[in-house]
Amino acid sequence: MRRGLVPLLGYAVLTAAMDVYAGNQFESVSPAGIAAVSFTLTMLFFLAVQGRRVRSAGPGELHAHRRDLVAINITTAVTWLATLYALAYLEPAIVNVLGLALGPVIAVLAGPLLRKDSRVLGVEVAVSIGICGLLAGLVWVSFSGRSGLAGITVSDAVIGLVLTVACAVGSSVNIIYMKRLSDAGCAPGTVLATRFFLMSALAWVLFGLERHPDLGAALLPGVVVAVIGVATPIYVLQIGIKHTEPITTSLVIALSPLMAFTMQLADGRLRFSAFTLVGIIGVVVLVAVGALVRDRADRRPAGSGSEKSEVSQ
Repeated sequence: MRRGLVPLLGYAVLTAAMDVYAGNQFESVSPAGIAAVSFTLTMLFFLAVQGRRVRSAGPGELHAHRRDLVAINITTAVTWLATLYALAYLEPAIVNVLGLALGPVIAVLAGPLLRKDSRVLGVEVAVSIGICGLLAGLVWVSFSGRSGLAGITVSDAVIGLVLTVACAVGSSVNIIYMKRLSDAGCAPGTVLATRFFLMSALAWVLFGLERHPDLGAALLPGVVVAVIGVATPIYVLQIGIKHTEPITTSLVIALSPLMAFTMQLADGRLRFSAFTLVGIIGVVVLVAVGALVRDRADRRPAGSGSEKSEVSQ
C-alpha cells in the first residue's frame, strides 16, 4: 500500500504544480510554444523507452488497435491543448477542479455509449448532479470577479470555461479509450509510445502560426512542463496504480485541486478566494463519495440483490 501511496501523492502534487507553474508562465510565454517543446520531448522520451517493445510486437498490434490509438491521439491533443490555454484565462485551482470534477459527470453520460458493458449507479448520478451544482458556483465565482484571479473579464472567463470543459471531455473520453485498449490486450508501452504524435504536431502548427513565435523563451518552461507536468506524472501514476486499489487512486488524485489552491497562493498574480476554497472542498468531498460508492459496488458479487437495487435507482 505504502509503495503505491507515495507515487500517487507525487502525481497529485506534480499535476497541481504544473497547473500553477504553467498559468504563471503564460503571462509572458506562448502556450503553444510551451506545448510544442514539452510534448515533443515527452514523445521522444517515451519512444526511446518503449520503442523497442513496440518494434518487438510488430505492426500487427498497431494495426489491430489503430482506431483506438488514433482516438487516444485526438483526445490527448484536445485535453492538453485545452488545459494549457485555459490556464492562460482562469485561476489554476479552478481549472484543476473543473477538469477533475467534470470527469465523473462525463463518464456517467459517455461510459455506457463507448463501453457497452459499463453501468451507472444511482448514487453516481446524484453525485454528478451535486458536482454540477458546485461547478456552476465556481463558474459564477469566476464571472463575478470573486476568484483568485482578480480583474478577469467576462470574455476571458467564457473562453477559459469553454476550454476547461473541452479539457474535461477529452480527458474522460481518453480514459475510456485507454480502458478499451487495456481490455483488448494492447500493451501500455504501445500507448505511451504513440499517444503524443498528434499533440506534438498540432502544437508546432499553432506555434508557427503565431505572429512572433519565440522558441527561445519557450525552451526552459517547455522542459519544466515536460518533466513535472507530463512524463514524470505519467510514470509515477503507473507505479501508484500498480501497487494500490483503484479506490485509493481516485481518492488521492482528488486531492490535486486542494494542492493547486495552496500552491497558487505563492503566485503574486493571484489572491486568496474563500469562494474558490469552499467550492473545491465540496467538489473533492463529492468525488470521494462517488469513488467510495463505485468501489463498494465493484466489490460486490455479480448479480447480488443489493447491487441490482442500486443500479435500478
